[in-house]
Amino acid sequence: MLKKLFILITLSSLLISCWSDEWVDSSTWLLKTETDNISISIPSNWSIIKKVDNILPKVKSWDIELAVNSKKSVNWFSNNLLILSDNLNKFVTSKDFSALNNIWAQTDYLDYTKISSKDITFTDEEKSILYIFEAKYNLDTPKLKFLQTAHICNQNKAYFITLAIPTTVIDTSKYEYLISTFNCK
Repeated sequence: MLKKLFILITLSSLLISCWSDEWVDSSTWLLKTETDNISISIPSNWSIIKKVDNILPKVKSWDIELAVNSKKSVNWFSNNLLILSDNLNKFVTSKDFSALNNIWAQTDYLDYTKISSKDITFTDEEKSILYIFEAKYNLDTPKLKFLQTAHICNQNKAYFITLAIPTTVIDTSKYEYLISTFNCK
């Protein structure tokens, strides 16, 4: 009887976790996703946005390298990840580029509130700064929690990584891990 109960509990928790938008162990719930230039691991229950031009607003000077969102939506919001790229005219470190973009974020987003900043090391050993803050895109959108950083590849290609989640998420460690799986090809 005890053995059957153990099996039932184990199977139930596995089924529930498969349908949940959360994942227990980041390393086993992430799938490696690649483009021509980059790779990153994303949750297996998130989807890549294929027709970004039809869904996302046009970015002025950046190219959309990868756009991903959670299949689960709560109050018309899905967790999402956006990676933008641009060619650089002069060398700058990933840390400096991330810091410069955070200065921009403070003035471009509404109701910007910095939560923290910390060093991040990507899987290819590149180091940068990860900024975590709450803000609104505009007056019509809800306040969200953002995790933002930058990664410079080959000294001339900048990647700007932004992950948006609800403000109710307190522990961001799994999302930080997700971002750290980014690397250049």
